[in-house]
Amino acid sequence: MPEKRKVKAGFSPTVDCAVLVVAAEKGFAADEGVALELVRKKTARAVIGALSENEVEIAHLPAPVPVGSAVGLDDVPDGVIGIFTLALGGSAITVSHEFYDELYREGLKLPDPAAFGRAVARVCGARRASGENPPVFAMESIVSTPFYVLRYLLGSCGVLLGRDMEIVEAAPDALPTLIEGGKVDAIYTAEPAGSAVVLTGAGRIVTTGALIWQNAPEKLLATKRQWADENADLLEGLLRALYRAGEWCTNQANIEELAGILAAPHYLQTNGEFLLPALTGYISTSVRDMQRHPEFFVTSAKAANFPWQSQALWFFSQMLRWGEIAGNLRHDAKIVEAAQNAYRPDIYRKAMKPLFVPVPGANLKLEGTLKHPVYVGASRTGLVLGPDRFFDGRVFDPETLEMDDEI
Repeated sequence: MPEKRKVKAGFSPTVDCAVLVVAAEKGFAADEGVALELVRKKTARAVIGALSENEVEIAHLPAPVPVGSAVGLDDVPDGVIGIFTLALGGSAITVSHEFYDELYREGLKLPDPAAFGRAVARVCGARRASGENPPVFAMESIVSTPFYVLRYLLGSCGVLLGRDMEIVEAAPDALPTLIEGGKVDAIYTAEPAGSAVVLTGAGRIVTTGALIWQNAPEKLLATKRQWADENADLLEGLLRALYRAGEWCTNQANIEELAGILAAPHYLQTNGEFLLPALTGYISTSVRDMQRHPEFFVTSAKAANFPWQSQALWFFSQMLRWGEIAGNLRHDAKIVEAAQNAYRPDIYRKAMKPLFVPVPGANLKLEGTLKHPVYVGASRTGLVLGPDRFFDGRVFDPETLEMDDEI
C-alpha cells in the first residue's frame, strides 16, 4: 500500500468546518492517499496567519479571503486561492433581548431580513437622535460573508458602518458571552454561536444568512497558489475526499454522529445540542419558537462545492462599494481578472473527473436569478442548481459588477 502524503489543514471552530473534519475522521482523505491533520485555531484571522507562515498547507477560510488576497486588501496575504466551497449558508443574526425589544417596537417581523434592516435603521436613527451609543455587531471576521452580506442588507436601508453602527471581531466561541454580558447588541456568524445564545436564554435569532443571500458561500478551502501548482495530484485527491465527506454530512442518518464528532474538544468544543439546529435545519429562534429552514446549511448537491467566479466578483464589488479598495480598480482589467481568478474552478473540475459527478460548464452566472432549483448545462447530465436569490430580488451581473433590478 503506498505511503500516505501528509497535509495540514487549519480551521476555526464553526460548523462549516464539518466537511474537513469528516474527511479526516471517516477515512475519506485516507482513501485518497492523504494523511489529513487538522490544526485548530481560535479565529479565521489566526487560520490566515497559519497559512501565511506555512504552518498549514490548506485552510478553512471565509469565502471573501482569496478575493481580498488577489486585490490587495489590507491584512490579507498575497497568493491565496479558493478551490472548493466547504459550505453554503449556516449563519444567523442573533440579538440580545434588549435589542430585540427595540427592533420589535420599530416593526421587526421574523424572519424577514428586509423588515430587520428597516427596524435597525429606525433604531439607529433613534439612538443617534438621543445621543445613545450605536448598535454594535460582532462577528468572527470582517473579511467574511456575514460582513459583506450585513453591509449589503443594512446599506439598502441607509445604515452605514461607523456612522450608525459598529462591527467588532471576536473568536467564534467568545461571541455568545459578548451578548450575555451586554458587550454587543448582536452577533452575525456561522453556527453554533447563535443557537448557543438562544438555547441558553440569552437572546433571539432574528434572521439567517440564507434569507439574505440564498445558498451563498460561507467558507471554502483555500491554499497558496504555489502550493497548489506544486502538489496538484495531492490536492485533487483531497478535493475528491472532501466531496465524498460533503455527501456524508448531508445524509440525514448521519446527523447525530456528525454532531458528536464536531462537538469534541479538539474540534468545536461545544454542546452537541447547539449543533443540531444547523445540521437539521430546525432553527430555534427563541427558547419557545422554532422555524424550519431546509437549506440553512448545505455541504453537498446542486453544485454546492463549486467555486463560482461570479461569487468572487460579487465580493470584489462590495469591497469597491465600501471603499476598502480604490474605486478606480473597477476599471482595471488586470485587477478584475485577478479577483475573478481568486477562485479556481479549473482545479475543481479536474479533481472531480474520476468521480463522474455533474460539474457546471460555466465559471460565472448571474447571481440572484434562481428562485427555484433548475437544470443547467454541465459536464455530465443531471446537474441542478439551487436558488440563489438576494433578499431584495436584485441581480448581480459579473460582467458589469453591478446589482441590477430583478430580471
